[in-house]
Amino acid sequence: MKQLLIELKEDETLDAQLAELKSDYEAGDYSTLLFHIYAGIPDRERLVNIAQKLEFLFPHSKLAGTLSGGEIREGRMLDRSILISAMLFRQTDIQVFRFDNVKGREEQAGQEIRHALNSIPAVKGAELLLPGTELDTERLFEQISLCKPEIQIFGGYAGGADLSCVDHFVFDATGPMDNSVLAVTYAGSDFHIDVDKTVGWDTVGRPFRVTRAVGNHLMELDRQPAADIYERFLQIHRSDPDNAAQAFEFPLLARQNGDEMLRAVAGIAPDGTIDLFGYIQEGMQMQLSYGNPSTIVEKVNQRLERLNAFRPEAILLYSCLVRKTFWESFVDMEMLPFAAICPASGFHSWGEISRSLATGVIAENNITLLSVGMREGNGNAALSAAPRVDDTMLRGQVSILNRLSKLVTATTDELQKAYDNLSIMNQRLADMAEHDELTRLYNRRKIEQLINSAMSESGQTQQKLSLVMADVDLFKDINDTFGHEVGDIVLRKLSALLETSVAGIDGAAAGRWGGEEFFLLLPGLDEAAALDFAERLRVRVAEYPFPHVRQLTVSLGLITIQGIQNRRTVYANVDHALYCAKHAGRNRVAQYADGESTLPLSV
Repeated sequence: MKQLLIELKEDETLDAQLAELKSDYEAGDYSTLLFHIYAGIPDRERLVNIAQKLEFLFPHSKLAGTLSGGEIREGRMLDRSILISAMLFRQTDIQVFRFDNVKGREEQAGQEIRHALNSIPAVKGAELLLPGTELDTERLFEQISLCKPEIQIFGGYAGGADLSCVDHFVFDATGPMDNSVLAVTYAGSDFHIDVDKTVGWDTVGRPFRVTRAVGNHLMELDRQPAADIYERFLQIHRSDPDNAAQAFEFPLLARQNGDEMLRAVAGIAPDGTIDLFGYIQEGMQMQLSYGNPSTIVEKVNQRLERLNAFRPEAILLYSCLVRKTFWESFVDMEMLPFAAICPASGFHSWGEISRSLATGVIAENNITLLSVGMREGNGNAALSAAPRVDDTMLRGQVSILNRLSKLVTATTDELQKAYDNLSIMNQRLADMAEHDELTRLYNRRKIEQLINSAMSESGQTQQKLSLVMADVDLFKDINDTFGHEVGDIVLRKLSALLETSVAGIDGAAAGRWGGEEFFLLLPGLDEAAALDFAERLRVRVAEYPFPHVRQLTVSLGLITIQGIQNRRTVYANVDHALYCAKHAGRNRVAQYADGESTLPLSV
């Protein structure tokens, strides 16, 4: 078998990009062609047109499409693109089934899917693509799990690029589907499949037993309100308006039938009920967990060893949207090694599906990296040494978390008797989840959360709100001339200046946006006050005697808003102002107002 990947930038280029595929397919070496379309662009009409064009050009091909939270091409995440995976099979039989109107009749739909799978001779694997997480998957999977025990079942949930997206659909050449399930079957005596999930989240504290739950609503743990677990150990209270965002970094790990499943928090209600992404059942054991980069890398490397030994010819990856959020700018790190084994494609999903061959049960997973290796016959030759995750950029953070993890594990019994001590340890974990390790400012996820919250409040109160985006001028020259260690020192010193500059402003915050870019949140400052603040900050930075480099300058983009605003537009406009400051010669402040960026101040 063979997998070809096409990133579609313009529809007009599709014919040219398909030339290699058409040549291979028409040569007659392959009998079956399967298309996956992973779409980061929720343009339903365009996606159906693409599917119809593929069906027209390759009339006997099969196709399954899904909205994607991020498209994975050769281990790298694409940014809101359209990725087409073409899988060519020599002997394997591929079928794509569509099951409509599933919501409200999940049990019956599960039976229909089960009968379809069982009807196919020599079926080895079944891929399920579902629209979002709105279905009663517990009832659906309960029926599908009764299919032939040798069938490997895997898949994922469709959804957009972030958790605020309300659009969820799968699609084929007949149209988009919000209430349907696509099932792709792989059958053949010479077809082989290897499915496994990788987690890597470490547990903290003692386990609790689910004593009351319905669907994805967790009401009680050990006969106490479920929310108590976050209030007692993490000081995340049900009364906090952003409790779900605070608890997001600390999912619950559930154990049942020897399997482990992570459940991310969707919301915490005033009555203590926790809404989770994924169903839970009474009797499950649940435990708080946190993402430990060292453990994650270790688990992924173990999976790479096994997958390399399997000798796949193609790999499908399903990586959870929560996992993407956790890694932030390092999201490609754990996926790239898979592409070193053979072509790898997939998408960031809203949940992952895998079946335990030991029990036959289909599990709904969160925060996993699901990897599926496929081959016909003996497949590719195994690499002499399996590729490994290059985690050199995380060594400092990994070392800290390793020590912290060992400390928590060694003292769990004592911490159960002394909740105050446990709260301190978990507060440190929470602090690490919100702050950038190098600069100790808020990280991108946290500062963006604060800005979005402030914009929502401004929409309600009509209070003015200013944002400043700052970028270090010619920072690459500092690293090239003095080395990265000096560059790190400079970033830490600059971050301290930024933090003290906002200290006297009520509700203000400073965060690292990425690299040498920073964001400052200034609630209550109007255009004149914000401009004065930005200029004083620019001068202060330019006059500060930085170690080794002596002088450093920054360019700043500024915007002031009031009332309800489109968030994407606000971010784009302040970024445009920063660009103007850079373009005008750096060491300047540019202010966005009335649809354009102006340079009121110069050096």
